[in-house]
Amino acid sequence: MALKFTKQFHQNLEHNISLLVLNFIYVFVWGLTDGKMEKYGFGIIFSLIFVFAIRAIKEHNSKLYYFSAVAIIIFWISFFFDMKYLMLTSHLFSVVFFIIVVVLSIIKLAKAKVISAIEFIEAVNIYFYLGIIGSILLSVTYWLNPDAFSAGNPLTAPADFIYFSFVTLTSLGYGDISPVDPMARSISIFLSFSGQIYIAMIISMLVGKYLNAKQND
Repeated sequence: MALKFTKQFHQNLEHNISLLVLNFIYVFVWGLTDGKMEKYGFGIIFSLIFVFAIRAIKEHNSKLYYFSAVAIIIFWISFFFDMKYLMLTSHLFSVVFFIIVVVLSIIKLAKAKVISAIEFIEAVNIYFYLGIIGSILLSVTYWLNPDAFSAGNPLTAPADFIYFSFVTLTSLGYGDISPVDPMARSISIFLSFSGQIYIAMIISMLVGKYLNAKQND
């Protein structure tokens, strides 16, 4: 029984670390590329995040695998055939998927009795999910209304929306990109609010559980 638990622990840790690396590349590294490499890299990394996000919450993966498979297939079809409306459908599928993953991950953290490195890595990954959700919603808003944002340069690359999403999520707000459209403003407010609430509630919950466990030991 102990051997099985140890094996599950290491598998879970491996999945979460892999997901953390993929999220790191998606947010911090991928935007440094350009041209076709940027587009193909986006698709590959994004698809892998789907897979490892499910494996990180493996007790729920049987239902989510089908959902993620549909989202990935729709994405690649719209990508290769340049079908904008199908790409919009893919974005909406992705948003729903990540919202489900965020909810399930937070529930998993709330139920955790023992806080280890896995839980802290999961918490970081959830924060990445929030930023990714924001970037997708912002890109859809821009697709629906190209005048939704005021910026010095045109917002053409997905990396622009990732940048603006995380800048807003952290309440940093450089001001180089400003939401003008009501929908863009609402999403920006939601991101800023979510980032503050997440740090205040989820991270403090994990730290509190960790300290209580230390005191009990």
